[in-house]
Amino acid sequence: MSKGCGCQSGIFRWFKPPYAKLFYAACCIHDDDYDRGGSESDRKAADVRLFLNCFRKIGKCSFAPAKALWIATIALCYYWSVRLLGSNYFKYNG
Repeated sequence: MSKGCGCQSGIFRWFKPPYAKLFYAACCIHDDDYDRGGSESDRKAADVRLFLNCFRKIGKCSFAPAKALWIATIALCYYWSVRLLGSNYFKYNG
C-alpha cells in the first residue's frame, strides 16, 4: 500500500524527507514496486525508477538552475537511502 515518501515503520517513521510533497507520486510508485516484490534485480530496478521519476518531476518544474541542481541532489539522496536502507521493506520472492 502506497503511503508516499518516508518510512512507515521503524526508527525513521518520524522523519519526513525534504521535498516529500514534490516527489509524492514517485514515492507511491516505489512503494507499489516494493509491495509487488521480486528479486534483488527487481528491487534495484524499483530504486532506479524512483530516482528517474523524481528527476522527471524536477524537469517538469520551472526551477532556477541552482535550485534544480539542489533538488536533483536530494533525489539522489532518496535513491541512496532506499538502496542502503530499503532491503528490509522489499518483499523478496523465493
